[in-house]
Amino acid sequence: MEKADVLRNIRAARRAHVVWVQRAKSLVNGLPVKKEQIPLEVTTCEFGRWFYCDGQILLSIFTEEAVKKVEEKHKELHDLYMRIFKIYFSTVNQSFFAKLMNYKREVSESERGIAMKELEGLEVVSSELISYLNIIEKKLNSIDEETFKRFL
Repeated sequence: MEKADVLRNIRAARRAHVVWVQRAKSLVNGLPVKKEQIPLEVTTCEFGRWFYCDGQILLSIFTEEAVKKVEEKHKELHDLYMRIFKIYFSTVNQSFFAKLMNYKREVSESERGIAMKELEGLEVVSSELISYLNIIEKKLNSIDEETFKRFL
């Protein structure tokens, strides 16, 4: 794999992450979002599929601690989103048709307030994750091609 490929993949993963966060924001802000549009598991979202597959190349280039920080933030994001998910997609008191069609349920103002707080936390963690990715990308950019190939 070439350095340019790794950089391109990091950028694509970052964009996928931003889309994922935007969908969570849309959900909390009352826009129609199906639960399948925001994967719950860290390994099923686009970012996670990259990170746990091609993204593992980062372990050969950077310290395990630097890569672990990205992983920790990613897991934290999904934990925060799980709380939002439970508010909007709980099947308690939902009609059979709504359950069948995977529609989000109506939420109370207090539940929406809780979801907004969780979303604020999610946005903070998202910024931290992007920050770590930016640092990794910057360091990767500073490595010449020959040195990069020695890491592989």
